[in-house]
Amino acid sequence: MLNALRSLSKSKFGVVLLGLFLAAIAAGFVLADIQNVGVPGSATGDNAARVGRTTISQADLRQRVQRAYESARRQDPALTIQSFVAQGGVEAVLNRMIDDLVIEQFARGAGMGVSRKLEDGLIAGAQAFRGLDGRFDQSQYEAFLAREGLSEKQVRAELARDLYSNQLIVPAAGGTRAPLGLALPYASMLLEQRRGQALFVPTAAFAPKAPGEAELTAYYRQNIGRYTIPERRVLRYAVIERAALAVPAPTDAEIAKAYDAAKAEYAPRETRDLSQVILPSESAARDFARRIEGGATIDAAARAIGLEAARLTGQTRQAYATASADAVAAAAFQTAQGRIAAPTRSPLGWHVVRVDQVRTVPGKTIADVRGELAAGILKTKSEQAFADLIARIDDAIANGGTFDEVVAANKLTGITTQPLLATGRTADAAPDAPVAPELAAVLKVAFDSEADDDPVVEQVAANERAVILKVGQIVAPTPRPMASIRDRLVADLGRDQGFAAARAAADRVLARLKAGDNLAAAARAAGAALPAPAAIAGQRRELLQAGRPVDPRLDALFGPRAGGARLAPAADMAGWYVVRVDQIVPGDARGQPALIQASQAQFGPVLGQEYAQQLIAAARRELGSEINQAAVGALKRDLIGPAAP
Repeated sequence: MLNALRSLSKSKFGVVLLGLFLAAIAAGFVLADIQNVGVPGSATGDNAARVGRTTISQADLRQRVQRAYESARRQDPALTIQSFVAQGGVEAVLNRMIDDLVIEQFARGAGMGVSRKLEDGLIAGAQAFRGLDGRFDQSQYEAFLAREGLSEKQVRAELARDLYSNQLIVPAAGGTRAPLGLALPYASMLLEQRRGQALFVPTAAFAPKAPGEAELTAYYRQNIGRYTIPERRVLRYAVIERAALAVPAPTDAEIAKAYDAAKAEYAPRETRDLSQVILPSESAARDFARRIEGGATIDAAARAIGLEAARLTGQTRQAYATASADAVAAAAFQTAQGRIAAPTRSPLGWHVVRVDQVRTVPGKTIADVRGELAAGILKTKSEQAFADLIARIDDAIANGGTFDEVVAANKLTGITTQPLLATGRTADAAPDAPVAPELAAVLKVAFDSEADDDPVVEQVAANERAVILKVGQIVAPTPRPMASIRDRLVADLGRDQGFAAARAAADRVLARLKAGDNLAAAARAAGAALPAPAAIAGQRRELLQAGRPVDPRLDALFGPRAGGARLAPAADMAGWYVVRVDQIVPGDARGQPALIQASQAQFGPVLGQEYAQQLIAAARRELGSEINQAAVGALKRDLIGPAAP
């Protein structure tokens, strides 16, 4: 999550590609970034940064960082503010704010503008603000502002910044295509082949002795985050099953009423398969009909004049009249099977229709469809009872009813879980342990809620199942007691130490290779018995194949020059590879135009983003920008809180 945030902060073009601000509102991300900046001054004192004559206050930065953190935390409930700050979250948000101001000021200086009418149109067209009729709903918009604690001025200011980005950045970055001179060397590089050898230096060959208590305790404290259980929540919920609701059986009167309402459906009816050609004039239609009556098939006659007969199967008179005209349907349904109906006009033209087949569907009596009608009535009653129950529960909660009161009043069964992670599993459960489907469907809502929030009703299967949900308790991230994970600590410490020792051994081997030893001789510098070197070969484009992990040996093979060597860590800290390059065969893509075109397509967005970054960097230099590192550092320390003793 933070990697994505950092990458967006480096390029406004990355933000533009995500769409305008209101589209991002619907996704619920940029929503957390709205803030109020724009105070003349310098980047001193409480100001975190300056762009031109406009400053970003420390308070504005704090507010936006907090909202960005909350947004990130909705994606990763285990994320702490300490981790967010440590991974560069504050710098990412600040750079985004600076880029916003740079683009806005530069665009305005270039004579660009944003009209209120354009802002109005984008707000009115936002999906998030549409009512049930699909149109803009002012009450939905006002509810959004109230829910997020925003003013319309703030929303419009952020929207204007993104519109300035569209005017300034998109033309500079869009539609770029890499020239052949750039794409050909890159495509040829992908065809480069290499051969070499890989020596494995295993962690197990350097296993340390058993650690002492002090050493183990120090290791535990240094790596406390690794052994900390993320935030957990005790959830209280009750399942509402439509199938479990008691509803009265359909009465004879209800069945009779349903039969009368669908009498047309159950009455005897006739359907016809028709072949049709539509001509522009009455004379053309009558001439066409005479050809068929003279022995030509309708298909052959249609082909002779450059047309094709349409096949219409299973037509009722009403359906065919709707598709053509009442007069056309009347003529077709008065004509015997195998005959041509009299040419008749509709708004589409003159219809020549052949009746291919006539089918008579017998009617159904109420006795024939009694079971079908009863099932439909029962389903309707059940769905209505389900909707009424949910409405009553919603009303009870709105009137202050507690979870226990609502559950008891509606004779439901309340369930209280153990403290659960955001995955719906306990901290000690297997990663693939099953999670109840009704619980899995409401986990995101549960981890977006607070313990003092009212219960909520969430439908987990439309018109079938719903859940009343309440967060009972929030358990803060908790380190596991050292005694409970002693064996794991010993194993982890041994692996870490063995991995470090294996790295040191691999470094010694690498040094001997650089001194001129061959791989077999250099391996003796490791100080332990190692497996024999293994041959390795591949093509560079294998590193770019999606859907499978890259072999670290192959990755290292395409780093050094011929005769050079490089280290690569094995998966799961199993050890280190010392990879030596023996041979390099250059690639030549001149005979592969498809690969060159693919390379040009791949480079296009990269060049566009580079153009955007360069434009923003140039605008920064022209306008002048400054970051008050002291203020930013003070904010980071304040966010992290006092250091643990």
